[in-house]
Amino acid sequence: MPADYEGVEIKRYVKLRSCILKALYELFKEHPYAQVEPGQLLDLCQTDARELNWNLVYLERSGLVELGKAQESHPFIACSVELTARGIDRVEKDFGI
Repeated sequence: MPADYEGVEIKRYVKLRSCILKALYELFKEHPYAQVEPGQLLDLCQTDARELNWNLVYLERSGLVELGKAQESHPFIACSVELTARGIDRVEKDFGI
């Protein structure tokens, strides 16, 4: 795989994670205790379940989101997603809010 292709892919994933965080931030402002079903992020961030899943896990491991886990949430890795305080701080820093 060419190095420039990998760079494009990485930029796309960073953009996806930024979209997820910003969408969760906007929801948080409207409904501070609300949790989002992962499917709601598909259209907002123009992605598919496979890419969304591993990016959500990355964001969880980074401490930026919390995932509500359930045995049945197919095709998603979790049944809900919620922004953490650290995630709020990241959005505000990254987007100059």
